Amino acid sequence: MRSWIDNVFLKGPLAEHRARCDIQRRRPEAKVDISEVSVLCSDGSEDTFVIRVYDPELEEKTSKQLRPAILMLHGGGWIHGKPCGDETISTLFASELGAVVLGVDYRLAPEHPFPAPLDDCSEAIAWAIRNAGKYQIDTSRIALWGASAGGNLAAAVSIRHTQQRPVTGFPNLRMVSLVVPVTAHPKAQDAFNKQRPCQTSSIEETVADVPLAPELVVKEFEKLYDLYVGKSTDIYDPLVSPLMAQAIAQHPKTHVTVAACDYLMPQGLAYAQLLRSFGTEVTEEILPGVPHGFTFPMNATVTKRWLENQRDIFMSAFGCADPDSR
Repeated sequence: MRSWIDNVFLKGPLAEHRARCDIQRRRPEAKVDISEVSVLCSDGSEDTFVIRVYDPELEEKTSKQLRPAILMLHGGGWIHGKPCGDETISTLFASELGAVVLGVDYRLAPEHPFPAPLDDCSEAIAWAIRNAGKYQIDTSRIALWGASAGGNLAAAVSIRHTQQRPVTGFPNLRMVSLVVPVTAHPKAQDAFNKQRPCQTSSIEETVADVPLAPELVVKEFEKLYDLYVGKSTDIYDPLVSPLMAQAIAQHPKTHVTVAACDYLMPQGLAYAQLLRSFGTEVTEEILPGVPHGFTFPMNATVTKRWLENQRDIFMSAFGCADPDSR
C-alpha cells in the first residue's frame, strides 16, 4: 500500500497537479531550498528519522535575522505518508512567512507503534532548538502543523511539550494548527461523550444534527488506530487520545480545521472546546461540503481560501509584517 500511495499521490501527475496551487500571495514567490537531515531517535535505539528542511531564500534575510519555524506532521493514518505529501503547503509557508519549515518523516506503525512516532515528533522540536543557530530559528516562534494522524501527533506533542517545559526549559510553542485531526480512539470518544467535562460550544451545536458515521466506518477506523497503539497501550492516555486530557496550563494558541463531511468533525470540535475550557486561546474553522482529504485537490476554491487563511493565522501568530500594509 505504501508503494501505491507513494507512486500515485506523492509522485507523478497527481503530485504535479497538486503543486499548481494558485493562491493570492502576499509577497513575491521566493526560491525554497530543500534538504534532508538524518536525526537519531531519542528512544535509545539506533534508529533514525529524517527531517525535510524547507529554507527560503529571501532578499531581506541577513546573518542576524532570526526566523520562525513550523514543524509539519503529515497524515496517513500513522501507517504511511511522507513530508513531501505536503510539499505545496510547506514551500508556500516557507516563501510567504519567511519561515524555516521542517517536515518530520517520523517512523511509521505497525513496525513502530506508539510511542515511536510521537517520540520522533517531540525530538524534532528538540532538534530545531538545538540547531536554531545554524538555521537562524527564533526559538520563541516555533509552531506545529499537523493533518489527520499528524494532527493527532501535533495535539499530543503539544500536550507533552507543555507539560515537560519545567524540566526541559524549552520555550512554549507559539502556535498549533490541527487540520482534520484525530483526537480520540472511538472508545475514548464514547467515554468523553458519556462524561463530557466541558460544555458544548455554539459551533458544535450548529452541526449537532449531522448523521453519525456508519458502524462499518467506525470499526475500520478503530482497526487503524489499533495498528498505531499496539496491544499494550492505554487508548485513554491523552498522548494517544488527546480528547482525554485534563487541565493543561499554558497550552499554546490553537487553530482547529474540520471538514463538514468528515467522520472526525465532532471530535475535532470537541477537542477545540476542551482546550478552551482549559483557558487556551482557540479558534475553529468548519469547511463546508468537503471530505476528510480536502487538501488533495489543492486548486479547489475552498482549499485555496483555507490555505490563505492558514498562512494569515501563522503570520499573525509570528508577528510577521504584512507586505500589503507597507
